[in-house]
Amino acid sequence: MLEKIDKYFQRVGIAISVLFNVILGGYSNQSFSARNYAWEREGKLNIVWLIDALFWLDPNHCMNCWLYWYTRKTLGEQHDNDIRSQQMRVVQEGEEARRNI
Repeated sequence: MLEKIDKYFQRVGIAISVLFNVILGGYSNQSFSARNYAWEREGKLNIVWLIDALFWLDPNHCMNCWLYWYTRKTLGEQHDNDIRSQQMRVVQEGEEARRNI
């Protein structure tokens, strides 16, 4: 039961972080922590040091958030491209089949 409550509050925290990031103009489905790590990678002003200190049990919290977001974003785009390729193949096969009738 405690594990379910813990998971619930983790999900709520993530949702608040994503909402805060989107309100500030960030990507949807990207947490504020991930955005700050992206800023750090780009040499922009960031508060990675503060966020990582707040999550002291995970000293690389922002980097881990960014890696999770980037991986999901990249795999999602690849998946979407694979689906588009399959759809185009099916359309082309259908057009060829109609020509052969």
